[in-house]
Amino acid sequence: MGRKRNIDTGAKGADPTCPSGHALRRRTVDNADYECDSCQAEVAAGCCFYGCEPCDYSLCGGCYVKLATGELELAAPIAAAPIAAAPIAVVNGNMLLSSIPPPPPPPPPAEEARIDPDVADLCEHYEIEERIVKILNETMQTRQDTFDTDILGLWESLTTARSPAGLLMAKIKMMKEGTFVGKVKPPPEVQRVIDKYRLDEDARTKLTDFILKRPNTAKEDLWEVERRLETSGKPSAVVMTMIVALQKGTKLPEFRPAAPHRDYADLKKGGNAAAGGKDAKESKRSRSRDKSRDRDRDRDRDRDRDRDRDRDRDRDRDRDRDRKSRSRSRDRK
Repeated sequence: MGRKRNIDTGAKGADPTCPSGHALRRRTVDNADYECDSCQAEVAAGCCFYGCEPCDYSLCGGCYVKLATGELELAAPIAAAPIAAAPIAVVNGNMLLSSIPPPPPPPPPAEEARIDPDVADLCEHYEIEERIVKILNETMQTRQDTFDTDILGLWESLTTARSPAGLLMAKIKMMKEGTFVGKVKPPPEVQRVIDKYRLDEDARTKLTDFILKRPNTAKEDLWEVERRLETSGKPSAVVMTMIVALQKGTKLPEFRPAAPHRDYADLKKGGNAAAGGKDAKESKRSRSRDKSRDRDRDRDRDRDRDRDRDRDRDRDRDRDRDRKSRSRSRDRK
């Protein structure tokens, strides 16, 4: 005679059990999905599975058949560590537990890094979330040599940012890559261009940052920028356009040779921006003085003419009076 067949699977032998030895019972998934603890396959709602409620152990139908036929072996349950029996002392015939020292206290949690006040002020002003504040603080701690200039550079960059948090993350990435430059004093050649063409604050900051990041091509880049500024009436806008084009490596704006713009012609001739400005002012003053003198002369001439006309009129009146008086005297005779 053969062995008794399993009602659920048709396999011969005892019912398969969980690793703890409990029999697995056939169940149907009602609402929540289940997962097979052997193959990790999901058992969808409405499907059958075999599980052990005390151990919260489940098997799908395929793994259950393999277990019943001996093709699947379950891992042995992890034995719990034996609990050491407390020492017992006998006092006056009574059994008492001896004093057991308490377990050592858990180690204190690691203290979070203190947020630098300058970092806190910057992030509070632009309402930066706490996660980014911590990242910025950790990054700035590794840049103590340039901490002050970096903070000033971040303040200037975020002033015109549409998304301060997004731009700040980009600046943090540049710091980690070693390409970030804070607010520094422009080199002499860059300062000359800034003074000569009177660049605004945003343009001078961007130009300084751009030139310092490209030391190998700084001379050529500044030459390309300046030769287009000479004939431009909007130098700050031209600087921003040139920086974008040079960074992306795209085609530069066309250069049209022409006479220097009227705002910079005198500055270029003088060679020195300050000296050229003084010469221009002096020439303007001399021209205005000459014009005022000419006006005074014209006024004097007009006055003289008016006086001559008045004299002529008086003479004519006197003559008319004499004539009339003579004619009257003749009539009386």
